[in-house]
Formats: sequence, C-alpha cells, structure tokens
Amino acid sequence: MKSAADLRQHALDLARAFHVRVVEDPALRPEDAVAVVELRTVICAPITDETLYAVALHEIGHLVDPMGALPRGSVEGDRASLSVVQEDAAWRWARHYALQWTPVMEAVKTWAFGTYTANVEKPPVVTKQRVNWSQYESLPPRGRKLW
Repeated sequence: MKSAADLRQHALDLARAFHVRVVEDPALRPEDAVAVVELRTVICAPITDETLYAVALHEIGHLVDPMGALPRGSVEGDRASLSVVQEDAAWRWARHYALQWTPVMEAVKTWAFGTYTANVEKPPVVTKQRVNWSQYESLPPRGRKLW
C-alpha cells in the first residue's frame, strides 16, 4: 500500500504530464470536486488518502480521456451536459492510471457513479414573478431625489 503522500504526488505528477492544473481546496468536501474545461483545471479537496486520490484521478480523466471529455462550457457534475459514457470513461481512466486500485477506491467509484445514474429529483422550476407596481407609490418626477 502506497502512502498518502505517494498517492498525492502521483496525482500531481499525472496532472502535470497531461497538462492539467490541480487546485486543492481544504474547504471542499470530497464530493465537491470539479473539472473545469476551459481552465483545464481540477478543483478538489486536498489529496490526503486513497479516496481523494481516486476522486482527483477521476476528475483528471474528464479532462484528458477522449471518451470522458466534457463539453466546453461545462463542469463535471453538471448532469445536463454529462453522459454515462463520459462518466464511465473518466472512472476507467482513473483506474488505469492509478498506482493501485483498492476496494475502498472501487467503493468510491461505485458510490459516485450511483449518484450520477440514480433518479435524482429535479430541482423545482422557478417561475418569473411579475411585480405589481400599483402597490407602490409613484416615483418622484425626474430630477428629484428619492430621499
């Protein structure tokens, strides 16, 4: 079993080899990781264990694997612009390039892929509200200050 430092360094080395920038943000949860296409950047929680290593490699996979590539103008996690094929390709890329693939990493993949393929309830549609201006006093004539 490789150390957490070895896994982190390997993820950063892979990113560099594939011309991807990795930004580790301690304020992020593991499931908040994203791949930003236009910036060719992965933003993720710090890579401190094998689960975060798998997540980081998966996000890199979205940027570099031809089958996992995200459409321009999207970020990973945007289900409207991400197909199951792209999601699967990014996970296959991660597994292929990983120094090791542990049962814990496979569990992360299974969980993450499950959240993508699950029938997630769509967010409510917000309708535009019209303002009833009649309830407000009329505006002052032009040139006069409101207060």
